[in-house]
Amino acid sequence: MNKQIALVAVLILIIGSVVVGIALSKNGDSSAEVAENPTNTIEVPSELVTTEATEATSSEPVANGPINPLTGLPTSDGIALSRPIVVMLDNHFAARPQAALSEADVVYEILAEGLITRYMAVFYENAPEVIGPVRSARPYFLEKALEFDPYYVHVGGSVQAFNDIKAYQMADLDGLVSGAFYRVNFKKSPHNMYTSAEALVKEGDRLGYDAEKTVQFLNFFETFTVPEGDDAVEITFIYKEPVETDKIGYFTSYRYNDVSKLYSRYTNGDAHVDENTGDQLTCTNILVQYANTKVLDKEGRLDVDLITSGKGKYYTAGKVMEVTWKKTSAKEPTEFFDLSGNPIKLNPGITWFQIMKTGVVEKIK
Repeated sequence: MNKQIALVAVLILIIGSVVVGIALSKNGDSSAEVAENPTNTIEVPSELVTTEATEATSSEPVANGPINPLTGLPTSDGIALSRPIVVMLDNHFAARPQAALSEADVVYEILAEGLITRYMAVFYENAPEVIGPVRSARPYFLEKALEFDPYYVHVGGSVQAFNDIKAYQMADLDGLVSGAFYRVNFKKSPHNMYTSAEALVKEGDRLGYDAEKTVQFLNFFETFTVPEGDDAVEITFIYKEPVETDKIGYFTSYRYNDVSKLYSRYTNGDAHVDENTGDQLTCTNILVQYANTKVLDKEGRLDVDLITSGKGKYYTAGKVMEVTWKKTSAKEPTEFFDLSGNPIKLNPGITWFQIMKTGVVEKIK
């Protein structure tokens, strides 16, 4: 209030000075002053200028639209979804390539049975028209999905996953009982179940789920920042070592491009492309969590301990830094810290999470 009164006073002085200047000019007494200051401007002290408009502009750029909280990037077209959609995606060789991964804001890769991984994609800014192949739920994936309070999309699941979905009261969209899914004829069952964001949102409305949720994620740098760390231009994550009956095994790798500032993604040495576009997948950030993992039954189902703390790595800008992580309950977010105990910040862009067995170390060049 005092600043506003002071500003009004200054404006009155400005107007008064202009009037006086005009009067003096008519009397021929101010020609020198007018020549030096032809517009009769008076500098207003900066401490009297309010900053509310500047602060609003800097926190949410008007020209580029709002900031996507999952990528830290401005989105000129706005956010397409009012509640995130989290989809389980098949990664069996017969299911590749997957549709819509390039439109996800965040993606997780975690082991499933048979040492083949499964993807979990988080969609918020984009609402893909074709998503798939959709696959079944597992309990440890739920513990990541709950961090976004999303529509949780899957086709079937383990007994424990079904029990947890009910216990956590998730906005469950299951392809085994929902009409929001369809099968394509160019892939074989069970690797051919597809859906769309529009169909999923409509199904969520039909089932009475909340249509809007507040979204939170990790913090981002305002601009691209190169952290201190060792060089990491090529990274390979080995999930399944080659054996006599499988000479390739299964591995995921990334290669950094210093021009685009992005990591390009590869599956078993081949470019990992999106089925919808044919474009190779890229990301800005790769977050690694080492988690205790054990086999539970003869079917090969796993327990991946994600509600605890552990070690990890953060890759960005062609660099790697050691981190630690902590998650205190299923619905709480996973927090990441540098080795000094400070919360890390990500570079603005898409983030992939690679969840690895404790003791398995990726290859870095």
